[in-house]
Amino acid sequence: MEEGRDLVACFRAATDARAAGRALSERGVRHRLVTDIPEGDPLESFRLASRPFLVGARFWIDPGDPSAAQPPAGRIALRLPATRAFGTGAHQSTRLALLALEQERLDACRVLDAGTGSGILALAAVALGAKCAVGFDTDAEAVFVARENVRRHAFGGRVSLFAGEAASIAGKFPLVVANLLPREFFAASAALLPRVAARGRFLLSGIPANEEEAVLRRIRSPRWSLAGRIAEDGWTCLSVERV
Repeated sequence: MEEGRDLVACFRAATDARAAGRALSERGVRHRLVTDIPEGDPLESFRLASRPFLVGARFWIDPGDPSAAQPPAGRIALRLPATRAFGTGAHQSTRLALLALEQERLDACRVLDAGTGSGILALAAVALGAKCAVGFDTDAEAVFVARENVRRHAFGGRVSLFAGEAASIAGKFPLVVANLLPREFFAASAALLPRVAARGRFLLSGIPANEEEAVLRRIRSPRWSLAGRIAEDGWTCLSVERV
């Protein structure tokens, strides 16, 4: 967080904070270590300054505090106040996943949202016509935030959420969507890829352009074919189909 001319860095462990202090001292950077940090919401000012924005052909996203503002005609409103849970639609990786969802036929489809964060992709899927969406995240705080977001939407009743690992998922889904960095995908791929039904698709966003080939090598096999690719500002979203 920035406070005037100062940068405030928070650490979970005191040992990490002391190590950072030693590193700063070695570089001649003035600093001080404190233990009493007042409670507050670091994203409050961001929400107050935020304005709704459009994504793709269908979505209108409001990352500010909940309000009665209405979307333009024909647009789907996604109200997602900015919090520590990732996914307000502003980052390229989330935008690309939303664009990829718009290209899918979701009528009566079951969708799995891996690493749901704010719940934005699960909500977008049901808003576009999916029968239901299951979202999960290893971060319990993110799931708490996602549940609050789900309650803000009339179509949120078709979204189910839980905190846990990919290995906890059972059954198969015609569509699996994940906005994960490559290292996160590599760790979960053995559990996620089998969840895609025959002729189903896996949408993977969050891929930096320089790591796209490594991701494709992990997926590429006779059972998978590349069905689509969207790129923006150094980020990529891949669509692969199970043969």
